[in-house]
Amino acid sequence: MASAISKSTLVHDATLSIGRHRTLWAVGRASAQRRVGEVAGRVGRWSYRFVCDIIDEWSKDRVGGLAAEIAFFALLGFFPALIVLAAALGSADGMLGTAAATDIETWLVDQVTTVLGGDNNVEGVVRDLFASDNGSAFTLGAALAAYAASRGFTAVVRALDVAYDHEQQRNWLSTRIVGIGLTVMTIVVAAIVLMLIVVGPLFGEGAELAERLGVDGWFTVLWTWFRWPVVFLVLIGWAASLYNIAPNHRSPWKYELPGALLASVWWTVVSLGFGTYLGLASSGANAIFGFLGGALSLLFWLYLMAMGLLLGAEVNSMIATRRGVILEAVPRERLDRWVKRALRR
Repeated sequence: MASAISKSTLVHDATLSIGRHRTLWAVGRASAQRRVGEVAGRVGRWSYRFVCDIIDEWSKDRVGGLAAEIAFFALLGFFPALIVLAAALGSADGMLGTAAATDIETWLVDQVTTVLGGDNNVEGVVRDLFASDNGSAFTLGAALAAYAASRGFTAVVRALDVAYDHEQQRNWLSTRIVGIGLTVMTIVVAAIVLMLIVVGPLFGEGAELAERLGVDGWFTVLWTWFRWPVVFLVLIGWAASLYNIAPNHRSPWKYELPGALLASVWWTVVSLGFGTYLGLASSGANAIFGFLGGALSLLFWLYLMAMGLLLGAEVNSMIATRRGVILEAVPRERLDRWVKRALRR
């Protein structure tokens, strides 16, 4: 009898314990769901206000007009850059080999004619450009490309000052010197990117490149899996450096990373869309409008790329404002003093 009572007591206690545990688990789950809902609500409200503030800043700073100015000067430097690139390929035969230089030239001609229109006149002009060996043309092209690039980056410097809500405190010569420095940095970055996505694949896949370079099999894995991530990281680093150097402020480089990441994603999506459009329009719009249609397509692509650059700057400025990090406009005193001394001489 006592044993039966003990067993029933144990069963009763176990049932109560299970019930209490179920109740506690249900209460805990409801509390966790409530906390998740509160966090999601705060994140949603913060994101909504953030997007609304970005839209207001976008309209106030006239980002569309600033992007159009940058795109115009970028297009202005496109054709002089082709002349310089053609001359550089002509002098690279000894380093790359005639066959490799010819492959690169063929690829570039195909890409340019795809963008500008594939009719015979455009293709003939582009091929003549790469086939010519004119030193004066190279000198003129280099001068025009340097002017257009520095002028374009001068527009970038001023546009980023507007995006970061800074006043223009540099004189025109200091701004032009900064633009030239950014041009040199961009040329280096462009050379790295071209080596990774254009020149390298023309030599073959990872195994062929490893054999040509005389390295072990690990290079094949690195080239196959890490080439595109490296390109993306290079873009992020270039954009963050541009945001850090071009505007008239001094701030830690890490504060520029959110906008740089957003701009790099924007550029990737826009470039993929532009490539898809060119593939579809090869027998459509570009074939109808020819060179004009191709030039307009290129200008629109540059316009969207400039908008992505300025959008990243607006995001960085807004995040700094929300965090209470003041990105004050600080005059580049050393550069200004150096410019003034140079002018007095």
